[in-house]
Amino acid sequence: MAVRRRAGSARKMMAFSRIVTCHTEEEYAKVFRKAGEKDLVLVEFVAGWSTSSKNMAPYLNTLAKSPEYKKVHFVRVDMEALRSVAEKANVKALPTYQLYRNGEKLEEMSGAMPAKLVAMLKTHHVKDKKAGTGKLIGLVAGLLLGIFGLLKLKDQIEEWEAEEEERAAIAEAEEEARRLAEEEAKERARQARARAQQATKV
Repeated sequence: MAVRRRAGSARKMMAFSRIVTCHTEEEYAKVFRKAGEKDLVLVEFVAGWSTSSKNMAPYLNTLAKSPEYKKVHFVRVDMEALRSVAEKANVKALPTYQLYRNGEKLEEMSGAMPAKLVAMLKTHHVKDKKAGTGKLIGLVAGLLLGIFGLLKLKDQIEEWEAEEEERAAIAEAEEEARRLAEEEAKERARQARARAQQATKV
């Protein structure tokens, strides 16, 4: 029973693992196509006889399961099975870790050094996060500028409306003044005619 539980646990760990073990060159190329231009690809070159490779396996499994690196594609290549890929990658020691983006190698390291592997991964992954943060800040700034622009436009429109209302009020006052002046002039003319008529009668 205990053996079955361990086997079941191992199967669960394998199912949960995000490390893609490549057996052919096509499988290897497919990982890079899937990663596209932006995602990081971490390739681990190992061999079954390499004790250092076996010692590093738990650390890579932990990194692959970490939510922090969910956008990193983890690849394991057995150089005995895919010697052509290892030769193209110029692998000289085991294990070797190479970090790629858009097919371009960014950095590599060799040996069973978990801390160095984490540092290498963090260095380039943090750059991506900062770039993403910069884009987000730019987007927010753009939105704020857009909102500020709308508010400024709103203020400008309100200012124009106030000026238009003021001009309309002035025009209305001027029109009223002209009307009163005309009425006053008519009244004076009427009074003048009345006085003239009275003078004629006398």
